[in-house]
Parts: sequence; structure tokens; C-alpha cells
Amino acid sequence: MSQSSSTQDGRDRGQAQSPRSHRRKRKVLSCEQCRCSKLKCDRKQPCGACMRRGCQLSCSFLTTPSVVTGSINDHPTSNPSSSNVPPRNTFAAPLPPLRQPVACLDDRPERPGPDGIQDSQDSRWEAVLQRPFPEHDPVAVTDTLSPFSIGPSISLQDIIDILPSRTICDCLVSHFFNHISALFPILHGPTFQKQYVAFMQQPYEVDLSWLALLFSMCSLTLNTMEPSDPRLADLWPKRSHFKEQEAVTMSRRLQQTAMVCLIQDQFFIRHKLSTFEALLMVIYNLSHNESVDQGWALLGMALNIGIALRCNVDSQGLNHLETERRRRCWVGILTLHTYQAILFRDIDMSFLLDIKTTMPADVNDADITQEGVSRPSSAPTQMSVMMFKVRLFRISTQICHHISGPSRLEVEPLNKFDATIAAEQQRWDSTYLVDGAPNILDSSYAYWCILQTYAHQLYLLLHRPFRHSRSPHFLTTSRERCIASSAALMDIHRQIYEVPLLRPYLWLLRGVTSLKALHAAVALNSCLLDMPSSFELGLYREKLNKLVLRMEDLSRRSAICLKAHRILLQLQTQFGAENQQLPNSGTRFEGTIEDWTDMREWFGADLFNWVRYAICCLFTLD
Repeated sequence: MSQSSSTQDGRDRGQAQSPRSHRRKRKVLSCEQCRCSKLKCDRKQPCGACMRRGCQLSCSFLTTPSVVTGSINDHPTSNPSSSNVPPRNTFAAPLPPLRQPVACLDDRPERPGPDGIQDSQDSRWEAVLQRPFPEHDPVAVTDTLSPFSIGPSISLQDIIDILPSRTICDCLVSHFFNHISALFPILHGPTFQKQYVAFMQQPYEVDLSWLALLFSMCSLTLNTMEPSDPRLADLWPKRSHFKEQEAVTMSRRLQQTAMVCLIQDQFFIRHKLSTFEALLMVIYNLSHNESVDQGWALLGMALNIGIALRCNVDSQGLNHLETERRRRCWVGILTLHTYQAILFRDIDMSFLLDIKTTMPADVNDADITQEGVSRPSSAPTQMSVMMFKVRLFRISTQICHHISGPSRLEVEPLNKFDATIAAEQQRWDSTYLVDGAPNILDSSYAYWCILQTYAHQLYLLLHRPFRHSRSPHFLTTSRERCIASSAALMDIHRQIYEVPLLRPYLWLLRGVTSLKALHAAVALNSCLLDMPSSFELGLYREKLNKLVLRMEDLSRRSAICLKAHRILLQLQTQFGAENQQLPNSGTRFEGTIEDWTDMREWFGADLFNWVRYAICCLFTLD
């Protein structure tokens, strides 16, 4: 027995060494779905093609495949120390068959039951229309000349080594779901936990897009925690005196690695739900730590990937859990467009409102299973903030469409939108306040403050054309509204910075929330310059001076706050004198006052030249 085995082994080695000993393999059988749809099948159970099309339950074989040949044997790596690591899109070799994502490890049934095999005409047509990935097409081979090859490939081992230790990863993931997830709940917590455990058990079987999600989540969470937090002690070099800078560097490195994972997973042309989730997390991270406009291109890609994955419609063959996950991601893309609708307000995004979709259930994660979704609760849930943000997206899109159109100077639409915003504010009061006072038992007051920043910024955009006494459309109420909303935005910024109850959300001030406060400061100064000399300016100047100090402190970990601080210093210098009188200029009002709402220009390369120009415009009353 041993002699025959050794003989056979010798033959195998001889055949492997001889280039002439290629034996012609018999054509393998495809699963029924791939056979009917004329797709290439990798003969796994379920196969990769069925996994990508979301019909894994109906993946079955007439003849059970004998041996499933894995990509490890077909495409050995050149690194002997990592021979168990599946090759990931190396640039000199054909792409291996798609490996099953970690996301599906716990959802895969042991065998497809009779109820799981769906053979409807609609699903068959969807399979036919699904564009297959040409796994063995020589044209699809990734090489250095491919337009989708960006930079050299990095081994999976090197990528995983960039992650913090298991203990710190556990801490970051836990912190994310306890303090951040409610603001952007695109993930189903129990599902992510299963994926995370599976990854820790078999790290080299990971789906690269899911790994990108983990990297971006860790990057975002690291930015929300204080570097002095004892749970992060092992992350820094011993006796380090520059923990804040090291935290910024580490966070950016994790974010960059997330993009590396997406690129090596070829997210330009290969899309799955984990790709969508990872992109949304990357964009959300950019919005709160770098700058909103940096995620603009990725946001467009994410929208199209969401459409390609049909996340806005309910696909057949998906259980309740998978359907809710896709719905959550779709509303995530809508809420991210809220930032862009306000920032790029000359771009009409109302087309997103015309895309038919079903909103996710306003329930907690525990209420969602594969079998069904529990009835919505009357109390606030983990999804409540997101549902309010979706309503804000609709309102902000309508308002930005209005103020960029011919009706922006009409009073009737102004009053209508004022009433709409006020109605939303009343809903937030009844949901998150206790008899009009902050709720000290949970994070409700933080959610209330965050939502209020959207409302007051929309007020500023709406009332801008009516706020100046020399405008032909001047309304005293509009000037009062602009002053009140500007002061409210700056006060919310102060509370998040100072109030211990809101301390877990200090990280919000390093991103878009400080951008709103800067908008408020510029708008407030513009309004105060129009007030009579008898008007008491002391209170508002004090607000501005304290905002400057806060921005200076926050600038150590925020590029947005660093630039905002420079702008505020210029405003503070120019408007610091008491009873500053404005020159009587005939410059047209409607034209240049636009600058204090066109925030895109505030972070351009020629920052100080723009500041001088903007201040000049404010002094000359446009």
C-alpha cells in the first residue's frame, strides 16, 4: 500500500515537472442556475455565480461535484510562508475564482430545502440579465496596463498586519456600535459580529471588501476616542508624547488601507453588498474627519453601485434580514447626499427623490431576523435618528432646489419651508427631550443637538436673500432668523465641546459640525454689520471669540478646524472693533453675499486670498 502510494506520488511529481504531461480534464457540470443562465460555475456549494446574484438557496447540482478545486491549489502564491493565503488579484496572474465572502459563512444553509429552490420566471430573467464576471477571460486578466490597476498589489498578510491587535480591534468595534452606529446605522450589528468572529477565526478567508469595512470602521472609531484612553495604551509607543498626532496618523493609515482593500478587490467592476457598506463607511469617515467634498467622487460611485445591487428595490430570493440590510445601505447613501445637497447646492439632487424605494423598518437590530421583522416600537430605536435624517434629506433637497431657482425671492415658499422645518423640530422635541429638557439617561440629547444643526443651517440658506436692510426683498424676520440660527449653531458647537453629557460626541466637531459653525459665524457677522450702532454686539462677539478658541484646540486633530480657525481669525480681526460702520457702497447686494453660503470656496488652495475677498464683499455690502 505504501509502495503504490509512493509510486503514485512520484508520478504526480514527474507530471508536475514535465510540461508535456498535461492531461485533458473532463468538462465539469455546472449547477442548474448557471446551466440555464449560460454562466460560468465554480462548482462550489453554493457556487460563486449564485452567491453574487443572491440566489444561493436555489444553487443545486444534478450530479454532485466530486472534488471542489480551491483557488489556493490553482494559483499558488510565491511566498512560502503564506501558502495558505488565497491570492488576491495579483497583477501577473489570472484572477482566481471568487471566494465566498465572510458575510455569508453563517447564512449558508447546509442543503437547499424544497422551499429554498425558487424557479420563478422573474428570477430566471434576472439571472440571464446579470452580467457574469469573466473569471477566466484573458481580456479580464488584471495587469499593470489595466485601467483598474492602481499601484502594486499588497499581500493579504501585509494588509492584515496593519490592523491593530485583536484586543484593540474588539474595543474599536464595540465603541462603534455603542456610540457611533446610531448616527449612521447602515450595519446590522448581529450580522457584523458573526462576520467579525469568522474573520478572526479564519483571517485569510476574508472578503476584501468586508475587510475594507473593518479598516474604515476602526479608522473612524479611533478618531472618536481620546488618545489618552487607557484602552488604547497598547496602540502607542511607550512614553509617547505625541499621542494626538499618532492617532491622526494611525487613523489615516487605516482609512488608506481600506481603500487598498477595495482597489485590490476591484470594486470598480466587482460589486457586492460588502463593497457598498465599505464605501459608505469610507465616505462617512471622510465627511467627519477630512472634508465633505473629498468624498464627492466616491459618493457618486457608491450611488451607482447601490443601484447595480438593486438596494433600492426588494429582490426576490432574499430573506428579511438581507432585505433590511440593503434598505439600510440605501438610506445611508441618501443621508450622505444631505451634506452634498447643502454644500453643492447649485446641483439639483431631486432626482434621488424620484427613485422608488422602500424605507427600512424603524426597529432595533434585535428585531430583525431572517424569518421576519418585529413591529415598530413607539419608543426611539437604533434607526430613529437615521429616519429623521432621511426626512431631512428630502427637505434639504427641496430647499436647495428652491433657492437655486427663480422662486428663491418669493415669500410664500419661504413661509412654507419655514413651517416644514419647524414641524420637524417639534418631532425631535417630542422624541428626544423630556418636558423640553435634555434627557440625562441616554444619548437622546446628543441626537437632538445633531438634528438641530441641520435645521438651523437650512434656515440660514432660506433666509439669506431677505436678511439685509438694503435688499429690495428685506424682511426683518429673516434677519432675526439668521441671527438666531447662527447663534444657535455656535451654541450647539459650544455644548458639544463643553457639556460632559455630550463628551462622547466631541469627535463630531472635527468634521461637518464645525463646518456648520463656521458657516454660522460668517453669516452672523454679515447680519450684525447691518444692525444700527445702538444694537448690543457684546454677546455675539463673545460667542465668536470662544468659537475661535475652540477651533484652535480642535485643529490639532482636524484639518477642517485648522482651516476654519484661520478664517475665523481673519473675521475676528476685521470685525473686532466696536460699532464698526459700513461704507456706503452701491455694489449689488444679491451677487457677492452668495460667498458666505458657497462653502466649497472656503477650503480651496488660495485660502487667504479668498478670505480677504469675502471680507471685502461683506464690508461693501455686496
